[in-house]
Amino acid sequence: MTTDKLIQRATDFWNKQERYLVSVYSEKYQYRQCCNDQTILESAPGHVAHQRSLPGVNFPTFFADFGTVTNGTFWGGKPRRDSTGENIFLDPVAQTIDEALALDIMPPDHPDLDAARALRLFRELRSRPELEDLWFRTTDFQGPLNTAGLVLKEEELFVAMYTDPGKVHAFLAKVTDFLVELGRYFMRESGSRVCGNIWPYTFLPCDLGLSITEDLMPLLSPEQYREFGIPYVKRLADEFGSLLIHCCGPWGRHVENLAAAGINICGVEFHYPFTRIEELAPLADTTVFVPYLMVEKQNEFKSHAEYYDHLLMTTGDNYRYWFPFYFENGESLQFAKDHGF
Repeated sequence: MTTDKLIQRATDFWNKQERYLVSVYSEKYQYRQCCNDQTILESAPGHVAHQRSLPGVNFPTFFADFGTVTNGTFWGGKPRRDSTGENIFLDPVAQTIDEALALDIMPPDHPDLDAARALRLFRELRSRPELEDLWFRTTDFQGPLNTAGLVLKEEELFVAMYTDPGKVHAFLAKVTDFLVELGRYFMRESGSRVCGNIWPYTFLPCDLGLSITEDLMPLLSPEQYREFGIPYVKRLADEFGSLLIHCCGPWGRHVENLAAAGINICGVEFHYPFTRIEELAPLADTTVFVPYLMVEKQNEFKSHAEYYDHLLMTTGDNYRYWFPFYFENGESLQFAKDHGF
């Protein structure tokens, strides 16, 4: 299937023309979270070519994945790796809410930071004839609370919600202003080729919305998230048309507040058993569900394929899904083929 036909199919899906899509992601030719640009430029074309060969709705995309800490570097954060050399961390820049409010923010186009680096790599790759149809996945687009937690020590952020709520709101408003600027920068400088965040492995053209990570939801009560999370998520949705939200923890307790807030949420990722499809019912008529199975954390389903089939069989037609396989093996390839992809 040509890229144009894939785009049309994905667009039709987001416009409720199909109940589900399937994609398969391969870790062959891996280059993500690599610190060497030459290695990225050498490996990414092989990854794209291999993705084209797999069954499923798989787009030629460049993953600008430099770890989950990118947003914090615009406040002066310095990424580091842990003792294993595998995981990337960022020490908090500010220890108090007052320190956080006083910080200056570097612009999205700062030449030494990840956003500009990502776009340079994307343009270099897309200049090659075989990659002229390439799409761009942003650096990890942490939402307002997640970004705030990268800049300000998280414990202090949570305490300040009780002791200095006005200052927390002022800080989150400042963070959200930056995220709007960053999102617009990615879209503008990529030639409107943004198609999502580094996860989930869906395809959301930027004229339809923005993909963000909201992994602090599981750490807050419904009341806290309603006050300190939802207003800023809603602002992003209003700015970009809609949101596709990733959260891999237990966030079902926030669904009612999200549904009642008038936020245009085109899709949500959830990880079973931490969040269950039954908890997401208030969103079913308006939102695509992007499921993932934590196989080792439960004993009800033996595989992603079994869980995905279970969802199709036990929920109504108003429940719509994008089934992403985060791995390439016999299970994922067979599921895609069995379901007509």
